[in-house]
Amino acid sequence: MNQGHESDFLNQDDCDALAKAMESKYAMALKGRSFKVEAEVKGRGVFVKVILSNQDRSYYYPVEARVLYEKEELQRGEAALFLLDYIDAYFDEYLTQENEEIYLPIDWADFQYEAVDFQMRGQILNLKLEELAEQLLKNGSPAMH
Repeated sequence: MNQGHESDFLNQDDCDALAKAMESKYAMALKGRSFKVEAEVKGRGVFVKVILSNQDRSYYYPVEARVLYEKEELQRGEAALFLLDYIDAYFDEYLTQENEEIYLPIDWADFQYEAVDFQMRGQILNLKLEELAEQLLKNGSPAMH
């Protein structure tokens, strides 16, 4: 039997299909942004990350969730789909708010849904600005020469 049990977990095609489904569902609210879905098993935990970002990454919003699947008596694939459902519900609320003002904690925080304990975090970043700042620090500001 397959030792890794990969068949009971999401592969890259599954993640891409889920991202496309979310893009279709929220098409009216995306404003040029798109979704990316990642899922992995680390030790006894299942980690899921859904990233909402624009092309130049000046808007980059990774929403992460994790659960100890065995403790919660879930299969790894079930655990990933459970977390994705919850993240989807979060984005449903977030994207339908006029000013997108529902925020998650920056650090891991405990949540409970349908008697399952899990953790989530999220922070809106401007990676374009961070990369520019990084470049300036590395190369020195042109004004300094």
